Amino acid sequence: MITSDESMEVEILKQDLDARKQIGRIVFKIKDYQDKVKQIVSGYYGDFLPNCYDNMTIMKNGKMLEEEINKVVTMVNHDTTWQLSMAQEHIQQHREELSDAITGYKTSYKLQTIHSLFEMIPRSGDDYQKLISIMDKIKLLLNDGSDPIFSKLDCYQSIRLRYHEEYQMLLYNLNKKFESLIHFNEKLFQNTKAVTIKIKKNEDQLHQVIVALVNTNYNVHRMCKFLMDNVFEPIITRPVSLTCNEDDAGYASIQLSYQLKSSDDLRPNHKTIFQRMMETFYCLGHMNILISERQCIFSIIAQHIKGTLCKLLIENCLQNDIPDTIDEMNESSMVRSIQEFNKFLTEMFFLDYQHDHVLDEYASKVEFLFQKKFCTNIVSTALDVIRKDLHDMILVEERETHFSNGSDIFSSCMVSKSTIELKKLLDKILSEVSSAEKELSERLVKTIATILERYCIEVEKNHEKLLLKIPQQTALYHNNCMYLSFWLQKNASKLDGNNSFMLIGSALRDQSTKMFNNQLQNQRALLLQSLKGFELKNGIVELGPEPQKSVRQCIRQLDLLKSVWQTVLPENTYKSSIGGLITIFSAEIIKRIFNLEDITAEIGSGLVSVIDVAKEKAPLLFKDPTDISIVVKNWMKLMQLHKILDASLIEITELWAEGKGPLTLNYKAEEIKHLIRALFQNTKHRQICLGSIVQL
Repeated sequence: MITSDESMEVEILKQDLDARKQIGRIVFKIKDYQDKVKQIVSGYYGDFLPNCYDNMTIMKNGKMLEEEINKVVTMVNHDTTWQLSMAQEHIQQHREELSDAITGYKTSYKLQTIHSLFEMIPRSGDDYQKLISIMDKIKLLLNDGSDPIFSKLDCYQSIRLRYHEEYQMLLYNLNKKFESLIHFNEKLFQNTKAVTIKIKKNEDQLHQVIVALVNTNYNVHRMCKFLMDNVFEPIITRPVSLTCNEDDAGYASIQLSYQLKSSDDLRPNHKTIFQRMMETFYCLGHMNILISERQCIFSIIAQHIKGTLCKLLIENCLQNDIPDTIDEMNESSMVRSIQEFNKFLTEMFFLDYQHDHVLDEYASKVEFLFQKKFCTNIVSTALDVIRKDLHDMILVEERETHFSNGSDIFSSCMVSKSTIELKKLLDKILSEVSSAEKELSERLVKTIATILERYCIEVEKNHEKLLLKIPQQTALYHNNCMYLSFWLQKNASKLDGNNSFMLIGSALRDQSTKMFNNQLQNQRALLLQSLKGFELKNGIVELGPEPQKSVRQCIRQLDLLKSVWQTVLPENTYKSSIGGLITIFSAEIIKRIFNLEDITAEIGSGLVSVIDVAKEKAPLLFKDPTDISIVVKNWMKLMQLHKILDASLIEITELWAEGKGPLTLNYKAEEIKHLIRALFQNTKHRQICLGSIVQL
């Protein structure tokens, strides 16, 4: 009798045998399938010869075989009874045999699938989306990194080459189709360029081709560059002839022509540019296919050119159209035009309303940019005036330069016409200050400060050599600075008592004084240079002609200064300036005469003649000759020296009058004694005279 254990063992052996038969059968089928696939693949991608197997039948067999493989794999993995029976002897061997077979099957099936996809390409015609899907599937299979066998097969490179050929052919056909729907053409002539864009009004075809191109990562750079270089850039930067229309052949066209070189003066304004841009975008809109909810052709083009386009609009259009005057700004619709154009570009999906704010931000800055341009232009105009020649001058009447309370801190004199012109400009700016809005008013006040601060710098920079060499230029510069400083003081209340203007006024006065003093110093140096011929040494026998020649040269120099200063400088300034120079001149003559220890009658007579020249000519340097005795502090001393040189001992004694005479006003007792000793021999009379010269 058979026990239950023996019965179970028999059943297990039966299952084991059955499983072995199934594994053997499936391995055989896999090998047969691989052989057929190998022949197909070798035929097409190895020997390039036709084969006798029907590809579709092989594909169906592969699918059926895959189902059988799955059943056997399930049995091997999940039948516990079988696993237990096989574990002792054969499980590992059968697992490896089945695994190798399945791996080979997968590679073969992948090859068969790729081949089938290639066969589908000719049957797909112009269904570009289907063709792209096929190419994507082939690419995915070719790049499958989980298959260690596929990339090592001899046919792999041939299959990969076939894929690239098919893909390039797809791109070529797409481009040809695209070019048949949208034409970009340019013709270059000697001085002009003509540009034509024609768009087929067939939305279905355009949609199919454009979506396919986008899905193949079509490089739109060429199209973007054409539009930027040949359409948008010319519209923005130069006058163009633009025509947008639709013809009977079903095309929308843009025709554009323009000169290759044009003057900036002919550049169109922003309104014209915006209008032409909108016409162009409307016409190009026939190709603005919607690809997805947030993507269309314009948005793709914008990724490449919107930054350049907006920058070009701002720098070559909008900046030039910022109004120049307050009235123009008040009448300008520029801000609204920019905002409306920005809205248009957003509605055309060229700009992203969430991220692209360049034009809107520029519109918000137009008022600020106007103020900056307005004030910059004013400064530029002022600098042009400042840099004009100084010598073209005009008389400023005294009545024009007095405060209402009668204070005459600035008297009538000559100033440069350019300074009067500058003053009128400052008056005009000041009149705008009271009527302008607060922000512009403050900027205008700062502009006035800038102009006056630049005055000294620009004049000295542009007239440096003339200011140093030509006394009249220095005098005019001195007057100009004083006049502008006076203007500041007169208008202090209108400038809100700004402390900076007090500093500017002070700086103008200081600079004018400094420059004029430098000129005076030069004139002093020239006087001293001329007086080198007036060298008196002890022991000289005769005076010679040089002293008188030197004095005449000094007088000539002073007379030249009179001719260029007397009618230019304010009277008081002229008197003090020329008087200061005469004072130095007189002091030098007095000093050199006092240096002599012995003055003979002949030399004394010669010195009198020399002083006679000064006595005759110097007073004529003033409108009122008597002013010389007031302005030149040592003039009376020189005149008294003239008397002493030609006087007797008795006359000198009388002039001293025991310390009460006129000589005591300019001389000390020791100075008179020195002259007496130099002029007269040591006699009893001289001793008596010297004894009478005492200081009270």
